[in-house]
Amino acid sequence: MTVQPRRSMIKLLTRSRIIPQVESRVQLQHVLRTSACKVIILRHCNLLELAPLLVQAYSRQYAVYVNIDHVEGLHPDAAGLQYLADQLSVAGIISANPKTLALARSYGLETVLRIFAADSTGLESALEMIDVTTVDLFDVAPALAIPYIDPPLTSVLPLPFIGSGLISTGDQVQAVLSAGASGVMLTPHDFGSEARAGIN
Repeated sequence: MTVQPRRSMIKLLTRSRIIPQVESRVQLQHVLRTSACKVIILRHCNLLELAPLLVQAYSRQYAVYVNIDHVEGLHPDAAGLQYLADQLSVAGIISANPKTLALARSYGLETVLRIFAADSTGLESALEMIDVTTVDLFDVAPALAIPYIDPPLTSVLPLPFIGSGLISTGDQVQAVLSAGASGVMLTPHDFGSEARAGIN
């Protein structure tokens, strides 16, 4: 597979800030036909089965990220991360494990730290235990909580962030984006729902 130039997820979210998460070949084919966003997240899927479609994705200028904590047949160790970088040419990974992200960084992968937040105090405590120099951006879950966290995440997090989880309407998407998120991940269930309607 041809090595792809490394691109920043944040810079790719200018056309559309709705980021599709896909879990199967059928869903990936659908996204390649319909998504305006040039970022795709893979999770709960077999990467080897999707390899031919990844070639199509790259030819259409999509950047592919893998949720390494929730993918089949691949361990988040040195061999697995090197395979993602060198053989599948993914742009980056998402993980809740800072050590995994630090290792991924050594293979040139962009790193997204998934953090679970109920309030800013919990976030600040979590951040104290993280070496943010190994992280490129945050994935805050559940996204639905983001507009209600005080003080706002833009004043708490030292890096850009996206949101994921529990989003079901377009108004919720807009609220998360208005609260400072650079993008919002939607599950396959949400692709044709109100959550996508009219959102760019």
